[in-house]
Amino acid sequence: MIIITGVSGGIGSIVTDTLSKKEHILGIYNNNKPNKNKNVSYVKIDLQDETQIIDFVNSYRKKLSDITLVHFAAIKKDELAVNINSNDWDNIFDVNVKGAFLLTKHILKIMMEERWGRVIFISSKGSEAGDLGTTAYSSSKMALMGISRTLSKEYALFGITSNVISLGAFDAGLYSELSDKVKNEILAKIPSKKVGSIDNIANAIKFIIDSDYINGSTITIDGGV
Repeated sequence: MIIITGVSGGIGSIVTDTLSKKEHILGIYNNNKPNKNKNVSYVKIDLQDETQIIDFVNSYRKKLSDITLVHFAAIKKDELAVNINSNDWDNIFDVNVKGAFLLTKHILKIMMEERWGRVIFISSKGSEAGDLGTTAYSSSKMALMGISRTLSKEYALFGITSNVISLGAFDAGLYSELSDKVKNEILAKIPSKKVGSIDNIANAIKFIIDSDYINGSTITIDGGV
């Protein structure tokens, strides 16, 4: 069973559709329910609410096995550091970090019982680089790397791995909303002068699922920037 958060838009929705061609997906969304896909079961959860997460795990407990948990859910609001609103900072961390941690925490208990599991956090190359105006977002994504490294050590003996996929530019999500000028600036930094195909992300997820010795790693998919 592959559980994917953030299936209502952007890259998460396309990856979900790609993986659903061969796997049944349990897709988690909050505000906007995605278009119907016969191979995806959709569940509405506010990841900031631990009670909803616990209720979800309890209600689906008998259906969950061989779990891969992929964290695409994230919010992003760009501001220079001196202009960041404390409420925006809290919201970004509540969803991007706390929500991802809480869902992982409760799913881990099932993984430990089965002695198998895959946890995959999604980060971005821009966060690692510290793109201008992304203090809150970049900090939240870097926090996921710390969580993943720790989980990889705590639960390896249970057959559970934890890894991060760090993404560069893909023709989906936030990239599609950029101006032509900004897109050209991004393309100029990529050796192949093209953005990535979503298939690359789906392939990386399948690779991690099939590889029990990939643990505590960050796999970067950015075209060689």
